[in-house]
Amino acid sequence: MFTKATRKGSHIKLAITGPSGSGKTYSALRLAGGLMPNGKIALIDTENESASLYANDFEFDVSSAEAPYTIDKLVNPVKEALSQDYDVLIVDSASHFWNGILEYKDKLDKRGGNHFGNWAEANKQYDLFLRAILFSKIHVIVCMRSKMEYVIQENEKGKQIPQKVGMAPIMRDGVEYEFTAVFDLDMHHQAQTSKDRTNLFGEKIFQITEQTGVLLRDWLNESSGASETQREEPPIPEEVFFEHHE
Repeated sequence: MFTKATRKGSHIKLAITGPSGSGKTYSALRLAGGLMPNGKIALIDTENESASLYANDFEFDVSSAEAPYTIDKLVNPVKEALSQDYDVLIVDSASHFWNGILEYKDKLDKRGGNHFGNWAEANKQYDLFLRAILFSKIHVIVCMRSKMEYVIQENEKGKQIPQKVGMAPIMRDGVEYEFTAVFDLDMHHQAQTSKDRTNLFGEKIFQITEQTGVLLRDWLNESSGASETQREEPPIPEEVFFEHHE
């Protein structure tokens, strides 16, 4: 039987991308706190326990993963988070698990056989990754490192200096289509969405804060009676956003 579609009861699947040092972990923890202010937050840490540096700023539980980053080191903690009724799961960072899949493929190639067939085996690992992230009944925030590139930009004094910028995330091409929204961070800790099914953020540049999580929570819980054409744009505090100047 068909029933009326509603977002209430659904779970947000978000990605935060950015180069090293752009603030992905801190932003993810702030967002999680706003999304579920009284909820339990679990974090899978592949970054040498760096998330625990923020233990005095946020309340969360951590599970550390070390190399080699086999897919079971993601799947098993996800199962544990579900069994212990956590409300938000942060994966920091998923890029390590993608690198683990590539290493698995490389080992298959070294053993011989058809390279295309070996990709089929590696894809099974990637499918397990996606299923753990997308089909688990829990809010998930996935941090992904971006490939870095240096560009020459003019600073406030008019001097040309090299600036580190993030490019495509270190993950399989097209992964952004799997998420509800993708936030791309720069080295100034400012974000812009490259994918946004919520239509909350548009082309604005903003900081990821607890208020970002509140906006997403309200979007999930808003009345399904209003049509998309009738729905008013949600109020967004001015201090959250920065105007985008070319």
